[in-house]
Amino acid sequence: MKKINILLLTLACGMTAFAQKPADLNKAVASIITYDAKGNVLNSTNGFFIGESGEVIAPYQAFKSAVRADVINWQGQQSQVLRVVGASSSYDLIRVTTDVPTKKLNYLTASSTAATQGQTLQLPYYTTEKKALPESTTITSASPWNNHYYYEVSAPNEERFVGCPVLDANNQVVAMIQKNVLKDATTACAIDVNFALDLNTSALSIFSNDLNDVLIPKLVPTTNEDDAFSYVYMMLHSQLAPEFVLTASDDFIAAFPNNAKIYAERAIYQAARGNYAEADADLNKGIALGGSALGDLYNTRSSLIYNKVINAEGGNDAYPAWTLESALESSRQAYATSPQPIYLIQEGHVLFSMQKYQEAYEQFQKVNASELANAQSFYYAANALEHANGEESQIIALLDSCVAHLKTPYNADAAPYIFARAQRLDNAGQHRRATADYNEYEKIIGPSNLNAYFYFLRMQSELGSRMYQQALDDIATAIIRAASTDEKKEYLYQQAVLQLQVKLLDECITSCEQIIAIDSNDGETYKILGIAYGEKGNKAKANQNLLKAKELKAENVEALLEKYKK
Repeated sequence: MKKINILLLTLACGMTAFAQKPADLNKAVASIITYDAKGNVLNSTNGFFIGESGEVIAPYQAFKSAVRADVINWQGQQSQVLRVVGASSSYDLIRVTTDVPTKKLNYLTASSTAATQGQTLQLPYYTTEKKALPESTTITSASPWNNHYYYEVSAPNEERFVGCPVLDANNQVVAMIQKNVLKDATTACAIDVNFALDLNTSALSIFSNDLNDVLIPKLVPTTNEDDAFSYVYMMLHSQLAPEFVLTASDDFIAAFPNNAKIYAERAIYQAARGNYAEADADLNKGIALGGSALGDLYNTRSSLIYNKVINAEGGNDAYPAWTLESALESSRQAYATSPQPIYLIQEGHVLFSMQKYQEAYEQFQKVNASELANAQSFYYAANALEHANGEESQIIALLDSCVAHLKTPYNADAAPYIFARAQRLDNAGQHRRATADYNEYEKIIGPSNLNAYFYFLRMQSELGSRMYQQALDDIATAIIRAASTDEKKEYLYQQAVLQLQVKLLDECITSCEQIIAIDSNDGETYKILGIAYGEKGNKAKANQNLLKAKELKAENVEALLEKYKK
């Protein structure tokens, strides 16, 4: 029985050529060539196969900016680097996967024991000679560093050894040779192999400059589905090149074929680039899987179709299968699959865009009756009801509910809703409430960020509230902030009319003169100027300016001439 077990073990081990014999150790070292986007050689270096899966550990700097890399074994057979497992510029280490055939692969394993000063190690190197034996090297210094070790060795400080492994008496890798960058250094350094084995990708790898500076696809972390999804999700929402993003999503799907959520995220990615057919295909694949993500998939489809139609991305004829009607159907399928209020919001948007305002209002009101009710949902309902010619009081009530759902103290997110209510209240004649909302809006946005038109709007609201001093202050601010001469002239005219109304006659005359300095042919201004002089009792100047207004065809001048005649 023991003989049979030994035979089986021997056959199993024979499937991969674990480098145990001294003559096989060099065969675990490979030559590596990296290339740029134009196919030009960037760098050449050494690396070594670690583990039976065909992974390679090598110097990082040789891979920086590389879009492709070849690994050449001792027999001259070439394989390609497939994915980057992990990388560190500070350690000058990279770990990659390859498509090297693993049958009869000469590979190494890592030592679990650190080397010590004075210890003699084996130094395999790249060679095509079948019977060549490793050289030997001695550890001249062993320094603890970040939980592992950094070594100095007696090996010559030559490029032919950089990237090569150093092995202990058990033929296991202790460290990788690195160039000694000290001036006039004659001997090399070596870094603990465990630094390389610690390198990996994670959900946060998207932010790694070291990984992003290597233009070869990265390995999706597949040990945990949630981490893997987070990693790919981040890539799909990044600005990385499509070939990296789509490769990562393909790798995720291969590892987790039943995860439907990835199809929704990739559809969003594709649609954002105008690839609607590809987005639709991904959504169909996700929907075919069913499960708890089905409602979200239908809702995502509706949202993408809606955005495509509304924004007309790629032209109106881009992917004609996607229409508002198909968006409405998808939103209703989402709700039928899983009756969640958030799906009704999407349906409401689609109905609104189809000008079915009453139906849109009804859908938004269903949301407002649910636990999902918020400022946005009440605003959407108010907007839909306005377009459906609903009662003014109902629209204002909805906007009141909208504002009531805002968090206090108000922040910038609240500003559009408060401004919308201010305008609606103004239109309804509720000027004091409108002025209060305009004041709140100014407080949120900050006076320095507001333009002349805002102050003109608030001035009108203040006039309706008989807040004349505030109105005078705001129209003065509007004049100062006017963006053009024409705009300034308009606000000066509004100021002159207001000044006349509150009997600030000298100020009114000054405003009119400023307008005439801009445009000497404005008949209405001459009319206001004539009235101001008339109210001051200066009938001669009143008559003079009113006659000029009549000449310029201002309206209703005759009665004024009669009133202020000498």
